[in-house]
Amino acid sequence: MVDFHITRDGYGVPHVQAGTAADVWAGMGYACAQDRLFQMDYDRRRACGRWAEIAGATALGGDVLARRLGLAAAARRDVAAMSPPLRAAFEAYADGANRAIAEGALPLPGRYRVEPWQAWHSVAAFLVRHVQMGQWQHKLANAVLLARTGAAAFERLETRPVPGSPVAVPPDGRLTHPVGRLLDEALTDLEGHLGFLAEVEPGSNAWAVSGRRTAHGHAVLCNDSHRALDTPNVYWQCHLTCPDFDVSGATFPGLPGFPHFGFNGSVAWAITHGDADTQDLYLEHFEGTRYRTPSGWAEAEVRHERIETRGGSTVDVALWATRHGPVVHGNPDTGLALALRWTGTHRPNRGFECLLPMLTARNVAELAAAQDGWVDPVNNLVGADTGGRIAYQCRGELPVRSSDAARRLPVPGWDDACEWTGTVPFGDLPATVDPAAGFVMTANNVLTDADQPYVSYTFSQPWRAERLRSLLAGTGPLSVAELAGMQADTVSLAARGWGRLLTGLGPFADPGAEAARSLLAGFDGDLAAGSARALLYACFVRALAEALYRPVLGATTWAWTASGVLAPTMTMVRRWLGNDTWELLGGPVPPDAAKTAEARDTGDTGDTAEAAETADTPGTAGAADPAARAARRDRVLAAVPGALAGAWAAAVAAGGPDPARWRWGDGHRAVPVHPLAGPFPGVPMGGDADTVQAAAYGWRAGGPFTVTALSVYRQVVDLGAPASASFVIPGGASGDPASAHFADQLARWAVHQRIPMSGGPAAELPGTGRHAQKTTTSAPMGRFSL
Repeated sequence: MVDFHITRDGYGVPHVQAGTAADVWAGMGYACAQDRLFQMDYDRRRACGRWAEIAGATALGGDVLARRLGLAAAARRDVAAMSPPLRAAFEAYADGANRAIAEGALPLPGRYRVEPWQAWHSVAAFLVRHVQMGQWQHKLANAVLLARTGAAAFERLETRPVPGSPVAVPPDGRLTHPVGRLLDEALTDLEGHLGFLAEVEPGSNAWAVSGRRTAHGHAVLCNDSHRALDTPNVYWQCHLTCPDFDVSGATFPGLPGFPHFGFNGSVAWAITHGDADTQDLYLEHFEGTRYRTPSGWAEAEVRHERIETRGGSTVDVALWATRHGPVVHGNPDTGLALALRWTGTHRPNRGFECLLPMLTARNVAELAAAQDGWVDPVNNLVGADTGGRIAYQCRGELPVRSSDAARRLPVPGWDDACEWTGTVPFGDLPATVDPAAGFVMTANNVLTDADQPYVSYTFSQPWRAERLRSLLAGTGPLSVAELAGMQADTVSLAARGWGRLLTGLGPFADPGAEAARSLLAGFDGDLAAGSARALLYACFVRALAEALYRPVLGATTWAWTASGVLAPTMTMVRRWLGNDTWELLGGPVPPDAAKTAEARDTGDTGDTAEAAETADTPGTAGAADPAARAARRDRVLAAVPGALAGAWAAAVAAGGPDPARWRWGDGHRAVPVHPLAGPFPGVPMGGDADTVQAAAYGWRAGGPFTVTALSVYRQVVDLGAPASASFVIPGGASGDPASAHFADQLARWAVHQRIPMSGGPAAELPGTGRHAQKTTTSAPMGRFSL
């Protein structure tokens, strides 16, 4: 007899109590099905390639790709490989969800019949949320750019981390040299064989400060996770209590446990995306049902499945696989197609085994050790405990490859030139416990200055991490309110750098260019929602990117890149621009970066040959040659007057002729979108992709500045006052638009307030600035600004 008790606080967040772990997992599944059954079924169907049964023919492309990926089969294999205790937790969760379904729970706002939930559905739902978080889509985008522009232009577009970028380990360190160069042979055999489907890329911030650096002597953890603004929200909050553990946090609907964010009374944790390279694309050569290998032709695995669509029509699809993995793009009947090898599916994995020991970890050392065996995605895990200690641990499976040819592009699958030969041992992954700096932080930045282990070719542009580090560094004590308040920071160091630089330029002959320069000169970089300068700055950055990269790509390819049809292109433009302006805008460049130039002059290239080779490449992040650095600076500065003129015209078109009436938040809005119900009213936002309060937007000239990725979960845990732990999402616990708890947290999220994780009486939460009262009324979307 399953026995659990569920109470809901004033925000509808469930607090589940039970006498056994099995019963509390059942209660979690029951409560989640009550709140988010639509979302559970949506992710299950997407993973299994069955969403078209509900959404119709428009969902057919996604269903075909999901079938090709084989996510359902991979999920079944992973459940079969689970240890008995973990499998019991997943099965108990499914039992609870099915009890709710049997009692009448519906996938609101839909009212269609829902099939019983099974344990493997939880894994499938997790896989579909992460399959496109690796470098697969980046490599696809790079291949498109190479095919359209040629090798010379392609090599101008640099996304490697720029020297001087903050690193995660050590937390006060910097990248001192460029990442190794791509092998030339990877630049061939890649034209005209591409298809694509992508979601907006994720990001996140997380930081923890030890008791040695805080005003009250206790550790503090803060984090915010960045994704597209799904409706219902991608995360679901819950509190579980049983004799074995007492944990609050957030998880994906459909998944037992708290792999991303949680607090068990002794240890708090949070993750950010590691941007790791765990996916390779192989160009396979087919002849009939055979494909080419180094030892001759081999038979491909081919199976046929039928996809049903709403309305009764069906589509039969052929699903192919080679020794490298499933064919995900292209048609083998034409002779060439792309196969994907991904750590998440290439073999049965037991990555979820860490879920249970995380719940009972007593300190950050135990929390970090529990991550051994996690597979995908590769995460930066940050932790803090009641003993005042903090930790950073990179977790996940990093492939060891026979060459670096696949770091940026697909590679031929028939020559064994880039095969997986092993996995980086857990003990070799970047990690630190109680570093001397007194803090750990991660903002999707480069992990370490070391060449090995290889993590990724590209990371987020360094401005956001640099700002966060500047707020954490120093010797003075930090209060809980200061640390939590960093989540609301809308200062862009890039914008501040342009404010300094433009003060010394001009005047320009063009009236629009000079008007824009005058307004931006001396700008402090605060991209507040009510700022006029922030609107003009955004228009300027867009115009500058087009001026710099349209001549390299050509008009047609630039338009494709700026459109974001393949989502990583939006990120790639930001990284190109970050690399080309980092030093110009005052980003620190370590003295070691100059060694390549010295080596060139003296002929001593022993330790710097690879970096010296890179220094001649225009646009290269690590170009230490003074002439190359000057040329990059001159290219950017030459584009500034035209970009300023274009920015002024764009700002006038967006906000009217009077700059005093311009408001960044009027056009920079977060718009929630429901898979069935469509968009909801937007919420004005400050910031951009380079601010701690992340709020990225696209590059298409004249298009809206609609936010493409933002904070979807915030958490603050003061380990000196565990009862004050708090969290918030931009929405609510319920997925039903008619529920009072569909959007009742949105108002607090919009003004950086949070709600108690414990569900206890409302309290003044440090860093919120207002009393966080409970409410049972739905907050109208669109009334608030950030």
